[in-house]
Amino acid sequence: MRLLIVVCAILLAPTAALSQITRPVRPILPQAERRNPADTIRRGVGDTIRRAAGDTLRGDSSAVRKLIEWQEVDSVTAALLARPGYSVTRYQGVTVTFDARNRTLYLEGGPAAVGRGTTLLVGDTITYNDSTKVVIARGDTLILRDPSQGATADVIALGQLRYNILARRGSVTNISTAIEGTGQTWFVGGMKTAFVLDSSQGRQPTYYVRSGSITSCDDSIPDYRFQSKEIKLVSKNIMVARPAVLYIGDIPVMWLPFIFQDMRSGRRSGMLTPRFGVSELLRNSPSYRRHVENIGYYFALNDYMDGQVSLDWRSSAGASDGDPGWVRVNGEWRYRWLDRFLTGRLAISRLGQRDGQTNTAYSWGHQQNFSQTSSLTTDINYVTSTVLQRQNTFDPRQILATIQSQANYQQKLGPASLSLGGSQRQYPGREEVSRDFPNFSLSTPTLALAPWLEWTPSLNVSNSQQLKVDVTGPLGFQFNGRDDDQDGVPDSTRVRGDSRSTRLSFGTPLKIFGFTLQNSVRVSDLENSAPVTIPIIDQTDPTRTTNRIFSRTYSTEVDFETSFGLPTLLQGSFNVAPSIGLSNVDPRAYWVRTQLTGGRYVHQSKRLSYGVSAAPTVFGLFPGIGNVSRFRHSISPVMSFRYAPAAEVSREFLAALNENPRNYIGSLAA
Repeated sequence: MRLLIVVCAILLAPTAALSQITRPVRPILPQAERRNPADTIRRGVGDTIRRAAGDTLRGDSSAVRKLIEWQEVDSVTAALLARPGYSVTRYQGVTVTFDARNRTLYLEGGPAAVGRGTTLLVGDTITYNDSTKVVIARGDTLILRDPSQGATADVIALGQLRYNILARRGSVTNISTAIEGTGQTWFVGGMKTAFVLDSSQGRQPTYYVRSGSITSCDDSIPDYRFQSKEIKLVSKNIMVARPAVLYIGDIPVMWLPFIFQDMRSGRRSGMLTPRFGVSELLRNSPSYRRHVENIGYYFALNDYMDGQVSLDWRSSAGASDGDPGWVRVNGEWRYRWLDRFLTGRLAISRLGQRDGQTNTAYSWGHQQNFSQTSSLTTDINYVTSTVLQRQNTFDPRQILATIQSQANYQQKLGPASLSLGGSQRQYPGREEVSRDFPNFSLSTPTLALAPWLEWTPSLNVSNSQQLKVDVTGPLGFQFNGRDDDQDGVPDSTRVRGDSRSTRLSFGTPLKIFGFTLQNSVRVSDLENSAPVTIPIIDQTDPTRTTNRIFSRTYSTEVDFETSFGLPTLLQGSFNVAPSIGLSNVDPRAYWVRTQLTGGRYVHQSKRLSYGVSAAPTVFGLFPGIGNVSRFRHSISPVMSFRYAPAAEVSREFLAALNENPRNYIGSLAA
């Protein structure tokens, strides 16, 4: 039987015992234990699912492991433990020896344990001196737990552990523990370690390690680690080690004079981490170009915004025409206001080459919800020189990537949905720009205006532009005479053109007493400012053509369509749907205006068209096979018929479209 001794020590008189009242203890956090390397399933911290009977799987490792089972106490001891104003120390072991003269307690076996408040020490043998408040524990595995000091993991030692319970300081041999950092856990081990767990001054647990190792890999055999002679680690604050050797597995790969890691939570102002290699310090070749990035400072302005300024530099030593060296200044401002549903960033980067060429890149990303029915999203990116942007990047993906911008505003207006936005693309190495702006859309679900009347309107407007497009072919250059400085070679400049396409469509279908009336209007306007050669067909003699050069071409088309659909007949069997429509004789628009009409609108004719369609569904059963009694199958053929009377298209309309009347068969396409 284990022997339990409970000592209730009255450190001061009851009148002065208020200073000894134990403060409320924080909830004990789950112990950060190392996972089994074979276990790749992440466990939830609060998982309360009960395991089935006979389940031999390992329990949830996120739960706090119980180190000691305290023996039950009698009623007198329980009453003493419950009295306020006292500090209670518990001792438990198989063999207990108490030296009353020296106030020293010797515990042995099974395991031996000493607990004071939430602090617990477990080992094979424990010596505790109540006068000095010093505990000395020995054994193969010693465990110290003190969650009241913010330590989230146990301190595990092999050999000996010495700990002052009052001062909360100690030293161990062969330590192994886990310390919480900023979003991750660091595992620390060492031959000789001193630690301080005193939080009375708001200090975090501090560890001083000699000949130790640091890693964030939680495998039993870590994939990497830093081996260092001296380590100082303050939980949730800083970690410093010097010198440090990086091991990948058991192979040393890099020596560093020191390593430093800020483990504080939250955002704090400070220096950015520069990016450079060893070759920037010690060149291995006379032709090597030094390159340093991210020299700057980070500003934590407030809870809603932050920013940073940085400098990138590339040496001009050994410069070439395509790489003269440069200096780039970067600035970025980020903001996030959750109460206003607002977040975004604004960045500017300016690059200056040694040969005087410059490039400025702008970037603005913004997301904002004005209400539950309206929102704005932007992602705007623009550079002043796509040539320098491609020339000075080291990422192969950016060499061929387009620079794209997008903006979109959405809002609900009652039952209607409104959308307004656009996009733009810049291409690497050339000045061409593709722009789609504005794109406007207004749509509604079916509106029941009356029990017998339904309306589903929609409106769409789009505008697309191609700017600074290189013209190819013999018209791609403009010659300006001969240049005397070039030995009489003709002087020429590159010709670039712009194009635009604007489209509008309005649909207003109506359903009246089950009859569907489709009405739609479409407008299209195209313009091209690049010179082009067009063979003009003579409408009086279609065999003759004349080549003409137009410095500008355009085309405007206006069209409207009307169709009338009857209710479906024989619904459920043949599903016959008759329809009547008013369609164009030519498949193109009704009104047309081009550069060939002198700016006038010409029109074609319309004609009635009749149609009927049927979509029956035929079911059948095939004999079954084995346990399957029948195979059910179905066939759904679709049959349609459309008729329109013969009609002609005027020669004026064909001339506007530059169509050959001898080969024209467009009137048959309706």
